Amino acid sequence: MEVTEALNASSSTNNTPVDRQLADIYAIHNPGQAAVDKYVTPIIYILGFPGNILAFLVWIGKRMRHSSGCYLAALALSDLMFMALHVLFELVNVWNMAILDVPIICEMYAVFFLWSQYYSPLLVLGFTVERYISICHPFRREKLCTTRRAVIVIILLCLLSLGLCAIQGYFLMYDYNQQICTMRKSVTDGGVESVWSIWTWVTEMLIFLLVPVVVLGVNIRVIKEARRIGREESMRSLKGTPRKNSATTLMLLAVSFYLIVTTLPVSIMYALNYSFLEGRLSMTDEEIENDVTWQQHFAYLQARAVIQEIGLTHYACNFYIYCITGKIFRGELCKMIAFVRCKAWSKGGMLGEHTRYYSTAETTVALNTCTTANGRSTQSTPETSV
Repeated sequence: MEVTEALNASSSTNNTPVDRQLADIYAIHNPGQAAVDKYVTPIIYILGFPGNILAFLVWIGKRMRHSSGCYLAALALSDLMFMALHVLFELVNVWNMAILDVPIICEMYAVFFLWSQYYSPLLVLGFTVERYISICHPFRREKLCTTRRAVIVIILLCLLSLGLCAIQGYFLMYDYNQQICTMRKSVTDGGVESVWSIWTWVTEMLIFLLVPVVVLGVNIRVIKEARRIGREESMRSLKGTPRKNSATTLMLLAVSFYLIVTTLPVSIMYALNYSFLEGRLSMTDEEIENDVTWQQHFAYLQARAVIQEIGLTHYACNFYIYCITGKIFRGELCKMIAFVRCKAWSKGGMLGEHTRYYSTAETTVALNTCTTANGRSTQSTPETSV
């Protein structure tokens, strides 16, 4: 949501007198907005990059390649790509680096950046609908909720997202005269009634308002059905018997609701954009400080910056949701980490070289961990165990 709104601004930032004047006003009277981007966003990167990488590696593991795992692996990869492209976005819009003022890159960057942004909510919608089928229509689960069908849906959602964003490659253009990446004048003529504005509003509301609302409705239906099934099992004295899909359902519901909580507020702030426009540029600094229109505009921008940072966490924190709510995910993650550690220890004889620095008990635990991670059992020789 933040991206499409800023693309229009970033395409001409500091290139016209009006833009330069606005930038100066913001720097003097609203420094908090830039501070949020400069100091909060890097923290989200620190959480998001390793989290998405680890999540992707776990979900592509042999034991995790079920239909839901396919969706979540695609989600991790999409979020990882979004965050990588978001770094460039921040360098341009916050740190004023003209790294996108290059032919072809200018046009293609917007397409793939927005594609990765749109793709994540669509993937959440995909596995939410699958979970609905699994819980509410269990007799159709074996036919519809297969890995093959999940891969097909993932590809179709990818193409749909790319189709919605492809036109951005036309909206943006490289101006060879000024040597900048800018919006085509023909698509921005008319202000809020321009082609760019209308297309942006339609696609943004579709992806970031309609999709979360649909996800919310489907989740409510799933929760009601799960509670009904739970009551029936309790009446049959099966309360202590866990359902096979209950843990997966909890994890996917957590991811879905996190999407809703982080996305809908951003959509609301985006819809309010034209309700808090800037005041007259001709005012002095003292007049701006006392002007109600300007102060409301600054307050809106500050609140929007905070809410957008919260929305950005949706692309960074799914891994931690998996760790909190997914017992099987935690187990596979621990196995993967143990396997990597054992590989590092055994490489070049490192394990044998360093066992003399550890006690007998510590060495035995390390060796047992290695054999478990490699999926086989070996007996340690007396010399190795010492």
